[in-house]
Amino acid sequence: MEQPILIHHAANRGHIYPAGSPPALAACLQAGALIVEVDAILLADGGWALLHDEDLAKGTDGHGLATALTAEEVRRLHYRQRSRLPGIPVGLLSEAVNLAERAAGLIELQVDLKPFGRLDERAMANLARVLEPLGSRARVTSGADWSLWSLHRTAPDLPLGFDPLHYLDVANEGSSAKEPPLRTGAYGFRDDHPLALRRWGSTAEYLALRLEALLRQAPPGAVWYVRAGLLEACLEAGCDWIGRLHAAGSPVAAWTLDADRPGHAALAQRLLEAGVDRITTNDPPALAKAVALSVRY
Repeated sequence: MEQPILIHHAANRGHIYPAGSPPALAACLQAGALIVEVDAILLADGGWALLHDEDLAKGTDGHGLATALTAEEVRRLHYRQRSRLPGIPVGLLSEAVNLAERAAGLIELQVDLKPFGRLDERAMANLARVLEPLGSRARVTSGADWSLWSLHRTAPDLPLGFDPLHYLDVANEGSSAKEPPLRTGAYGFRDDHPLALRRWGSTAEYLALRLEALLRQAPPGAVWYVRAGLLEACLEAGCDWIGRLHAAGSPVAAWTLDADRPGHAALAQRLLEAGVDRITTNDPPALAKAVALSVRY
């Protein structure tokens, strides 16, 4: 296995700029980041904004839904994040691509596609065109497997990544009750699948079958981006998702672990020893220093 890599979460790394904004991405690239993740939301005119939430009030000085605005309209808004430099205009994905294209040391720009708006084949074709200058240095990730399959049909060579959080997740760990999975199943995981209705076998058997089903939902070879707590729960139950995904030809990325959070460094160490390929973090240098194993960032 290649040396594991730490991913710069939302272009966030010890700078004063709003996370996920073009200046934040530029700061990470200037610091020599190897992989940087940014969020992208589809706009009304087919453009893509560098935003995490569809509700503009959650991260900008605007109101309403981002998906109802054009690129020109969203550019008039500004990021609003606590303790970050104000007055930074909301960025577009095309700006991020331009910055990444000039970063010779960048291995990958990870574009996390948020499941808002009409993510049909036309939208996916447009996304592929925006990312085309980066070639294989762009990777689109999402929990919206239907959009990943559409993108795979439109641009079969574009690297992809799948997050199963809308199908299976650990209970009570930062997930909204308004988003699936909507219930906690018999094995203690958030899971709407019939396999979780009642206990019929061991937790390891349940998790193995759930992974087998989920493997059919992601395009082949996609990197799996899995909440670190879920990977830990699988290991505790005796079901090694990391090893099983590797056997299926899919690398594994764990998210999001930070050295200043209780227990996160120890969990990062455990997942690295279990063979995880990537870890998403807000502070790669700090996490790299906290783990005994050698990682790149």
